[in-house]
Parts: sequence; structure tokens; C-alpha cells
Amino acid sequence: MPYVPKQYDSAKDFLGSESLHLGNITDPMDSMRLLAYNLYDDLYSNRPDSYRVALRTDSDVEIYLPSTSKIVDATARFLAVDFDFQVKGGENLTGVEKLLRDTWKREAIANRSIKGKKSMLTRGDLLWHVTADPRKEVGKRLSLNTIHPSSYFPIEDPENAMRVIGCHLVDLVADPREATKSTNKLVARRQTYRKEPNGQISSEAMTFELGAWDDRSLAADKLKPVSIIWPKKLLPPQIKTIPIYHFPNNEPDGSSWGMSQVAGIEYIINALNQSITYEDLTLTLQGLGVYVSTAGPPKDEGGNPGVYKLHPGNVVEISQGDEFSRVSGVSSVSPWQDHLSFLDAWALQGSGIPEMATGTVDVSVAQSGIALALKMGPIIAENADKQLTIGGKWEQLGYDLIHGWLPAFEGVDSPATIFTPTFGDPMPLDRDAYVKELIELYSSGLLLIDEVREKLEKIGYKYSSDLTEKLLEETNKKATAEMGEPKPDELGADAPDLMDTLAGTNGSKKTMKLVT
Repeated sequence: MPYVPKQYDSAKDFLGSESLHLGNITDPMDSMRLLAYNLYDDLYSNRPDSYRVALRTDSDVEIYLPSTSKIVDATARFLAVDFDFQVKGGENLTGVEKLLRDTWKREAIANRSIKGKKSMLTRGDLLWHVTADPRKEVGKRLSLNTIHPSSYFPIEDPENAMRVIGCHLVDLVADPREATKSTNKLVARRQTYRKEPNGQISSEAMTFELGAWDDRSLAADKLKPVSIIWPKKLLPPQIKTIPIYHFPNNEPDGSSWGMSQVAGIEYIINALNQSITYEDLTLTLQGLGVYVSTAGPPKDEGGNPGVYKLHPGNVVEISQGDEFSRVSGVSSVSPWQDHLSFLDAWALQGSGIPEMATGTVDVSVAQSGIALALKMGPIIAENADKQLTIGGKWEQLGYDLIHGWLPAFEGVDSPATIFTPTFGDPMPLDRDAYVKELIELYSSGLLLIDEVREKLEKIGYKYSSDLTEKLLEETNKKATAEMGEPKPDELGADAPDLMDTLAGTNGSKKTMKLVT
């Protein structure tokens, strides 16, 4: 999977030292990618390890605004909303859907997908890993988990850099040779998936000395294995795809790796933090004050120089002719506030986020459908592009579950079943206007009552199976109460019934003539 040479250059001044990898990463672009993940994680969590502000005095207090989390959370709020799936067709559709629904609930996929899209926007990449444990009872063997992209190192096809034929999952663990010793020595644990010549997927896991595991770039004699966790084994033949699914964000042309949602505005974020820190220092100095005097320092009884005591109720004594006064400082912080607002506005605009997406709502805009669409247009359009990628990856993952993992580990085979991810409408909804429109369409005869109910269910209304009968009964009662229902004795004993009327007779009297 290739990189664009300058893919992470906008964050280069904030990436920190490669020593963070402990010498475990040999490829320079992999190293820069992992440092970028570390930076963007710090930015989102407001950990200033990688991007500290410059201090002017020892008394400065560092202030860091949560700019990254505001941008990421606002974008995620309108991305892949109400994620779910549908399955259609196949001879064992019921069995497949039950297994998938149970897996979705057990593995908390809905909750993890919400957290996952925020991670994807923050770091630029998200990974889902499918595994199975045949020792568990049937129906509970599959697992889906997200993994940190810093552990993922794909193996490229030598003839096509965009095609992945394997991957390494690498993390650091305690050296198994030092298990009985009180040392902190670490080794690299590497799990490897590969596509074998026969089409099957193999899996193996080993530990290596730090920096001596990457067979993608190191010669065989440079590899330094430590131990075998499990030897090479083949996954079931039904599984044809490496079970790692990569979701990139805003990947540039020519690269398969994504980019953070705040890539390119790192300097603006840094400037915001620097400016608010300076403003805080300015207010502090304005409150305490800075003083100037032509007199020397105060002296104690022994004639030794001391310090001025500036506190309420204290009097500063100076000689006649000397001066002691407060320096006129900044009288207003409005310039700072204007500057901060300017920087913050550009950070949001550069990310395609309107103020409404962050919770700042103009009622007149919110109540106007056209104005709302224009305001939300940029973020909705950009997220629609991201959703194409997310939907495509989930469609691939669902296909592999139905055609590979379910038959192999759960004994459910339904090759004609189709998996389709579904998403809700991200545009904010005016419920009152929506319900009013549905009622008007129904009253005009343009919608059936079942269609109205179906649309109302999408915005939170619940419909029970016996509701139709209850509604009909209630409608009949209302009609009877309004129109009244005549009693038979009020009409007289000779009153005709409906069949007599339609037949045209009531005993010997003509009551109605049928026209044919």
C-alpha cells in the first residue's frame, strides 16, 4: 500500500522523535505514519506531549483548546448515522439474519462503529479485525474488533502496490525469555496473514527482537526471531480474504492510507493554543500589575535590601521626590478575542464544518429548509463521499461473513444471501413540519395510512400490530357520537331494512326503484 511522499508533511514540525518507536520500525514512511497517529491522538485528547506552546515567563499557564475534538465530533455527528444492515435472498435467510443480529448485539457493533468513525476521522485510518474461536458454542464463535492502525503493516503484491497479499499485526510485549526476571525488556509480537498460492489464507504468530521483524524490507539473515506463539496454519477454505478491513479517511490520490480530518490545520490549532495562553498571561499581569519606581528597594532595620509587599492594606513608603506607579498595561482583550475567533472560524471552514454542526444554532436558519440545506451542504456533501467508502467496506465485510465465516465456523450456508449496509439521513429534521407534511399527503390521498406509519416510525413513533383494529374501533365510536345512531323502535315496526330497500319493496308498498 503506497504512500504519497508528502502525505504527513503538514504535521512534520509536531511529530516528535522516532525514539517513541523504541527502534522497532525500520521503514521511514511507516515511522512517520505512526508518529502522525500519535500526534492526532494527542490533539483529540488534548494531551500536549507533541505540540506544547511557547512560554514567555516561568509563571505562564499553558492552555490548550479542544479544537480537534470539536472538529472531529461535529463531523462524526453527521457521518454514517443510524448505521445498520439488511440481508435479502438465499435459502437460509432467517438463519443468516439471526446469527448476524446476535453477533451485532454481542459484539456491540453499533457502539463500536460510533467510536470507530471518530477514530478514523482523528487518525485517518480505521481497522476492523474478524476472528473466530471454534471452542465456543455454536452461534457465538465470531468476533469483530477494531485495532489501532499503528499495529498494521500490509504486505504488497510485488506486481501491484495497491493490492495487498498479506499483512503483519505488530505490537510490543514482554520478552518471554525474561519471564522469571524483573526486567522491562520488550520484544515485537508479530501475527501474519498471507494469501497462499492455493487461494487460502494462512496465519502465524511469532516474537522478534525489536526492529528485526519486518521481512518486507529486511533480508532473511537480518530477522531475529525469539519464539513461536503458534506455527503457520491455514484458515478454513471458505475464507478467501485477509480478515483485516481498512477504512481510510480522505486518502489522497496515489495513496491507500487516509489522512486525519485536521490534517493541514495543525498550525492553526497551535496558534489558537498559543493565543489563548498569551491572553491568559495578559489578564494575569493586568490583574497583578507591573510597577515601576525610581526609589531603591525597601530596606529592613539592618539596612539590608528587601522586597516590596504589595497586598491590600499595605502602604509602600518612598522618599520625597521618588516615584512609585503602576505600568499602564493592556486595557482590553478584544483584539485577542477577535484573533481567536478569526482562527477558529478558519479552522472550521477549512474542515467544511458550519457553526450549526457544532451546536451554534440560528433559529431562523434552522426553521428554513432551504437555508438549512445551504448551511449544512458542505459537511453533508463531504460526508457523503466518506460514507461511500464506509458502506463499501462494510458490504465487503458482510459478504465475507456470509460466504466465509458463517459456513466455516457456524455451519450456516446461504450463498445467495446479500448483505447491504444502511444509513440514516444526516440532515437535521424539523419533526413538526415533517408530520404536518405526512398528514397533508394522507389527507390528499397521495399516501396510504401504512406508508404514513412507516415514515413516522423512522422518527421515533412506535406502531403495534393491533393498532389498526383499535384505530378503526375508535373511529367508529367517534362517528357514532357525532352522527348519532337511530334505534329500531324510533323508526317503527314497518321500517324497511337495507335488503328491502335495495329490492324495492316494503311489504305491499314501493319504497325505492332500482335503476339499471
